[in-house]
Amino acid sequence: MAIISNQADSKFKMVLNGGLDENNKEIVKSKTFSNVKSTVTNEDLYNLGVSISDLQTYELTNIVRLEEYELINEE
Repeated sequence: MAIISNQADSKFKMVLNGGLDENNKEIVKSKTFSNVKSTVTNEDLYNLGVSISDLQTYELTNIVRLEEYELINEE
């Protein structure tokens, strides 16, 4: 059985610091952007996230690239 993978989707997520709640627990906010071209480099995606974060109310804490693959059983 051979399993092949096809890239299905690519996204990037900005993780933002939303401050503290009434119990002093961190509030984590995130924004996810879909339909990212698979050919975009990680450096370009990082720089885009940093640039967009300047427009956000909350402080940027992390940038995550998400790649989804469809796994197909090739018989």
